[in-house]
Amino acid sequence: MGEYVKVDVASYVKQGIESGSMIPRQAEKFARIVARQGNVGENVISWSVDAQGNEVQEKVAQVALDSQTGQPGWVATKVDEQGNVIVDINNHANQWIIDDSTFKRKYELDPENQGLFRPTGGPQIFVQIPDNIILNQWGSDMRIAAGGFINITNANDMYGISQRDFEDTYKFTDELEKNGPRL
Repeated sequence: MGEYVKVDVASYVKQGIESGSMIPRQAEKFARIVARQGNVGENVISWSVDAQGNEVQEKVAQVALDSQTGQPGWVATKVDEQGNVIVDINNHANQWIIDDSTFKRKYELDPENQGLFRPTGGPQIFVQIPDNIILNQWGSDMRIAAGGFINITNANDMYGISQRDFEDTYKFTDELEKNGPRL
């Protein structure tokens, strides 16, 4: 497993796009999740895998009160089409914390699948990363193995996602190739 290097996400992405090592592509979220409001102070460990299948502890985060709503964040868990929790080859569930206001903006109950939430919103723009990196994401460090992605849709809110999580969550659309990147 290679060394992880801490990066400033904006500079890293800008340099990657300028050098041609990162190409913006458009993708749309399709994955469903189960979610529950967490308990303030509850720890959630987000796991991923690298290209060799080794486990990568991406980050440890703690449920906190959302500064906008005063409500605790949500613990989200990715599920398959039947609503079964997705676990990786190391038997880790794919979980993360989403603050209350972001959750309410990005997810809604899926009327066709009781108990599941579906994504709202439209296409987003990503770049695939060629390096093992550490970036500061929402106040804590996150490790992302080479092959992962950075969402660059909003220059003020860029964030990373592992390759496995990306493939389980998003599908590329061909609109970007037809119309060119919209940065």
